[in-house]
Amino acid sequence: MHRQLVDFINRIEFTMPERLFRHNEIHIHAEMRPIRTAAMNSFSFADFLKTPQGETLHAWESSQYDEFSADAFGREALQVGAPQLDTLRANGITSQWLTSESYDELDNRLLRPTLQTVQAESGWLPFPAESLDLVTLPHALDFAPSAHQTLREAARVLVPEGRLILTVFNPLSLWWMRQKAVGAGLRPYLPTHTSPVPLYRLKDWLTLLGFEIDRGRFGVYSPSCHSLRNFERWKWLDKAGDRWAPHCANLIVLCAVKRLPGMKLVGRLPMKSPLDILTAGSPLPVPKEARRQAGHGN
Repeated sequence: MHRQLVDFINRIEFTMPERLFRHNEIHIHAEMRPIRTAAMNSFSFADFLKTPQGETLHAWESSQYDEFSADAFGREALQVGAPQLDTLRANGITSQWLTSESYDELDNRLLRPTLQTVQAESGWLPFPAESLDLVTLPHALDFAPSAHQTLREAARVLVPEGRLILTVFNPLSLWWMRQKAVGAGLRPYLPTHTSPVPLYRLKDWLTLLGFEIDRGRFGVYSPSCHSLRNFERWKWLDKAGDRWAPHCANLIVLCAVKRLPGMKLVGRLPMKSPLDILTAGSPLPVPKEARRQAGHGN
């Protein structure tokens, strides 16, 4: 019995350090394993603009905003989000504002000195109702927690006959199909937390909020390329896509005007002078009393 007890103790003394070493090895291996966090997987809009597809977007949308905002007039203009895109540079309105949820983006030295900055959420703009003449939403609806609330705020701050210009990703595009493959283990192609709104729903929202779409355009039909050279090779799809499959474009730009409900002024009504009435050839109306007196005299 005593011998069995000694053998048991010796077996514990020799095996326990090995078990401890194995336990430490497993523990060290677990500590050295990389831990994926949300910050490591995030792909912001600023990072996206540094990629070939981001540069393609920047070039196309800059030209669209320059064209659509050039004929907008008034006193106050606002750009909601995306400070990397200067959507108001071609507009002649003197007082121009820029809002962003990130203070670091507003502290960028590349912003124009004449651009006034405000830190605010896209769904809650710190501006009075009917105080702005032009509002631009560069992909603000794609990244907003509530796209409808952001659109309602834009309608609230716009004056009657004010102009709204917005750009969004198309959920029917090749870029968005590539973005959906992130769940299969591929890297993000578009910014994370992108939630594009279908075009038909966007049109319904604008109509319900009193907007009238007067202009719009589809653009960039190329597939998910990873170099500017490949984008140039697929540039012929832009003309073919506009003709054969416009709803499959990667980007959409819409320009709408806020209308007042009710009557709409179309111009002055033509006024007739008394002389025109007398010389028109039609008999003038005669009062009943004058007709009775004329009949009594006869």
